[in-house]
Amino acid sequence: MNDVQLPSAGHQATPARTLTQPCILHVCTSCRPTGMPREPQANRPGFVLYQELSDAIDRSPLRERVTVRAAECLSVCPRPCGIALSSPDSWSYLFGDQKATVTETTSSILDCLAVYLESPDGFMPRKTRPKSLRNSILGRVPPIKEVGECT
Repeated sequence: MNDVQLPSAGHQATPARTLTQPCILHVCTSCRPTGMPREPQANRPGFVLYQELSDAIDRSPLRERVTVRAAECLSVCPRPCGIALSSPDSWSYLFGDQKATVTETTSSILDCLAVYLESPDGFMPRKTRPKSLRNSILGRVPPIKEVGECT
């Protein structure tokens, strides 16, 4: 029999991540609605969202802790536009259904980043995320633990 310990039903924060640790906001630049032409890239809603978020982060206090990266494809094609949040020793999140050129979307993503950065391990219970990011979540992945380490 294997001595594997299953995680408890409740979430327990891991103190591994520091509150000054940076995170990456990945934005799918190929996201577009079905039937929309692939070119020019600058017209794709995902590319527009990437530009808007890059500009918004550059103008915000989050610029010291958030890096915005273009992702060629996050494979959320049925639910464009896609974004993901990741950080070492932290939960990672994948969201779809983000709207390009909507100020409210950019603001909600910035608010979500602030919540993510304040959590010791990036864990964001549903009620702590901005409303628009509660229903658009596609998945979350727990932090990678060292081999043999269980919670």
